Amino acid sequence: MSLSGALFAGVGGLDALSTAISVVGDNIANVNTTGFKSRRTEFTDVLGQSLATAGGISQTGAGSAVGRVSTIYSQGTFETTSRPTDLAIDGRGFFVLEGSLGRTYTRAGLFNFDRDGYLVNPSGARVQGYGIDPLTGQSNGVLGDLQLNNAPLPPNPTANVGMSLNLNSSSTEIPGGFDPSSPSTSSSFQTSVQVFDSLGVPHNMTVYFTKISTTPPDHNWTWTATLDPADTTTPPATAGDPVVVQSSGTLTFDDTGVLTLVDGAATGQTSVTLQFAGGAAPGQVATLDFGVVAGVGTGAPTTSNGGASAVASFTQDGYAAGTLRNVQIDELGFLTGQFSNGEVQALGQVALSIFPNVDGLQTVGNNTLIESRASGQPIIGEPRTGSLGSIRASALEQSNVDLANEFVRLIVNQRAFQANTRTISTTNDLLGSLVQLGQ
Repeated sequence: MSLSGALFAGVGGLDALSTAISVVGDNIANVNTTGFKSRRTEFTDVLGQSLATAGGISQTGAGSAVGRVSTIYSQGTFETTSRPTDLAIDGRGFFVLEGSLGRTYTRAGLFNFDRDGYLVNPSGARVQGYGIDPLTGQSNGVLGDLQLNNAPLPPNPTANVGMSLNLNSSSTEIPGGFDPSSPSTSSSFQTSVQVFDSLGVPHNMTVYFTKISTTPPDHNWTWTATLDPADTTTPPATAGDPVVVQSSGTLTFDDTGVLTLVDGAATGQTSVTLQFAGGAAPGQVATLDFGVVAGVGTGAPTTSNGGASAVASFTQDGYAAGTLRNVQIDELGFLTGQFSNGEVQALGQVALSIFPNVDGLQTVGNNTLIESRASGQPIIGEPRTGSLGSIRASALEQSNVDLANEFVRLIVNQRAFQANTRTISTTNDLLGSLVQLGQ
């Protein structure tokens, strides 16, 4: 190689090392940038010339060049915050955003709700996710903007009442059966459950249980669902009755206290028709479930044994109207709203994406990236499906920059840069000597 070639080799080294020092400086500058992934400079040698000699081909170099600057996508540490919309990804994946640059991707979960209820990043790009199927409460698979609807949660009329209890088999029989004019003395046990009409107004439905016969191997009880006279449009059987009957039926137990029939059928379910007052929808039908009968059904069974009469559990699915009070996000990305009426409902699900080649993504600033031909098409899905990671709420992923490593790189690159300047200065001295030969 000529002396001029040595000069250019030194210049090539200076250019490559300048880029390396710039990359290190960028890493150090972003040591506190949320979700930042450090980069490294990868060098390649430059072929100068090939010389044919008697011993074969000899080659000389012409310095170095930057092959590429690659991104290191290792997991950053997590910082716990007090904001529920601060999100971090534990594992692989990127959040999906839609904004002025179109669709972008990020690891920085600095999100909050804007004035229109959209979940956005600091630049205003909207976080993408899935809507919720109202029947299943699960993702509907339709990707779109995540937005909170601040409208009140509408009331839900009671459609199902579950009740599990024990009726004391030693209770005295009441041959005349239940009498709404004297409910306490004509029943063996009673319990109340709060139910809701179509307007979301709560009512106390009292269910009376009356033992009517013991005929081995079975014994029978009646159940009677009642409302207060002020709560129903149904007129009382007799003026002045303290309760008004809405529906009634029978419960049959075998000689071991196991419930075998409900209203003459081998099922734990029956129906109650409720005529609420106050302008509610008439004839509201609710399923009354006494639990497992003959191995069919769910929940704890209703029994009749020698123990005291008592309710083990009861449930009902109605509720009044409510307003949104709080929002939480779980590890599956479900955005859940907590309402003033005690209801908890899924409102959306955060989506994540992965790429066949993450090294092919292009940075566009503001902690965001865009896809390219090199990265391949994104695969978008729900957290914790496939190879996608999970969501950490009230947490942020910190930069994965290792300061100690960056300072070592800085020193190495600095010394290499100085060495290349010596190559240039030495070559310059030699060229000066050649010029003096002609004087």
